[in-house]
Amino acid sequence: MEISRRTDYAIRLVAALLQNEGKPLSVRAAAKMQDVPYSFARSIQHDLTKSGVITTLRGSHGGMKLAIDPEEFTLTELIETMQGPITLAVCMSEDGWCPRDKDCVFHSTWAGGSNILRNYFSSVTIKELLEGKQPVTQACKH
Repeated sequence: MEISRRTDYAIRLVAALLQNEGKPLSVRAAAKMQDVPYSFARSIQHDLTKSGVITTLRGSHGGMKLAIDPEEFTLTELIETMQGPITLAVCMSEDGWCPRDKDCVFHSTWAGGSNILRNYFSSVTIKELLEGKQPVTQACKH
């Protein structure tokens, strides 16, 4: 699984909104704060609005605001909003993609890995992520 550039930029825009402490922030200002190309930020804003992650306000004092509680909304939810289910292999997300999926010896391993990733990302709220307070799992300790 790879976090797409679009997802990375969406996380950055959400970070800008969280840093703005609930006050509306223009797409242009958020994009500039987080080094996100403006045209890309506009497209991401549309997706985040459509999915209910942010709301937009028109007018001279308008902009974007978070519509979710960053202490409850998880990294899994944001990733899946932007790029779909968290999986290690395409056979996990597209039924019928592989004609051997019923007899595949690797399928359970890919499913287990996908579940580990999904469970870990589900344990990290957006606020924890942006504050650098995400939990460290046994697999992450060196």
